[in-house]
Amino acid sequence: MKLPGTATQEENIHIAMGKLNIQPGNVFLDIGCGSGAVSLAASRFTDGICGIDVRAEAVQASKMLVPKGEFFLGDAAEILANLPGIDRHGIDRCFIGGTRHIDRFFPKLLEKAAPGCVIVVDLARIGIAAQVAAMMKEAGIFQELIQIHISRGYELAGDIALRPANPIFMVIGKC
Repeated sequence: MKLPGTATQEENIHIAMGKLNIQPGNVFLDIGCGSGAVSLAASRFTDGICGIDVRAEAVQASKMLVPKGEFFLGDAAEILANLPGIDRHGIDRCFIGGTRHIDRFFPKLLEKAAPGCVIVVDLARIGIAAQVAAMMKEAGIFQELIQIHISRGYELAGDIALRPANPIFMVIGKC
């Protein structure tokens, strides 16, 4: 299913999974769950999958890919304030692929984060990456900011050339 917005590239999902280091029993939250591809990758490590998206079709797509997960439609700040079951344990791992209103939902995420929670934010825009890094630094959780650049091969004049994809930024924090 093609959704509006920029889908997380497969290679970035693999990098994110490595950075998140999801363990069995972890509660994983996917903010901006989109197609459900990141939640599906996370479900290989834990059954505790939750996702949030403002698009009904994204929530539906995620539910289809990860039927045992819990996916919520709406504003992340509002949903985080009332996320069922999270208060007992907290969020262990979080992937953020949707950064709309991150300034509103990030403080709520930190309130719900368990000690040691790893947060990975995947971004296409450097300005938002800098904003997220600053928010993490202010909260005392910033670990690193990386740039990921992928090129894909294609045939050109009987040989292989590379076509670059737009670079992606990943900001990682740990509570």
